[in-house]
Amino acid sequence: MINMITSKENSKYKMWSKLLQKKYRLKERLFLVEGEHLVLEAKKAGAIVDVLVCAGASFEIDAPITYLAKPIFEKLGSTVTSAGIMAVCRMPAGNIKKNNRLLLVDGIRDPGNLGTLIRSALAFGFDGLVLSEDSVDVYNDKVVRATQGALFNLPISRRNLSDYVAELQASGVVVYAATLNDDAKIMGDVLPADAMAFIVGNEGEGVREFLVELSDGDVVIEMSSAVESLNVGVAGSILMHHFNGLK
Repeated sequence: MINMITSKENSKYKMWSKLLQKKYRLKERLFLVEGEHLVLEAKKAGAIVDVLVCAGASFEIDAPITYLAKPIFEKLGSTVTSAGIMAVCRMPAGNIKKNNRLLLVDGIRDPGNLGTLIRSALAFGFDGLVLSEDSVDVYNDKVVRATQGALFNLPISRRNLSDYVAELQASGVVVYAATLNDDAKIMGDVLPADAMAFIVGNEGEGVREFLVELSDGDVVIEMSSAVESLNVGVAGSILMHHFNGLK
């Protein structure tokens, strides 16, 4: 028998609709993913609570499926290319168990940049990503899409970065801030250490000065003088590739 919801007054549907708002996502520790690839990644991670499929679409997965009438499915969706498939997922615990390579994200606002950094951190063997308290929500639908499922496999937490930098340094982690300062060390001249963390900053302002001062030094990516700066998603990815934790 097909389980079909046709009314937006349905109690489950009302709860899922609330997950479009950050405060309810945090309260329920749930979020939505959209599209076959992300749903399958969520399944592999054991994160799925409910699979939602638009009436008329077909999708095979070893999980209970609830079908939604097209008008109310589309109100939950954020894209026009989801193929009519969504899932309600549990937020990962976000426990960072190792600190050989960490990325610290200071005040990033753009969802695409954060998604890129999460994906790159996983690709280059980083142990986790730590967000400042005022950075964009990891479970914003645009961030989720940009990660392409990487958020299910990379520990991500949100901390007061001042306190966290001090904790890392006390445990022997060398912390560098990515800047454009004239006295910053060129990336290629920085010797890799066993345990390193890198701070990347806000799209317009960069890493805040108090965090630069707290760090063990600042690092700059060498590049042509024809380019003033790099997008933070690109710059952070270059740093993580250079100091990768894959070895």
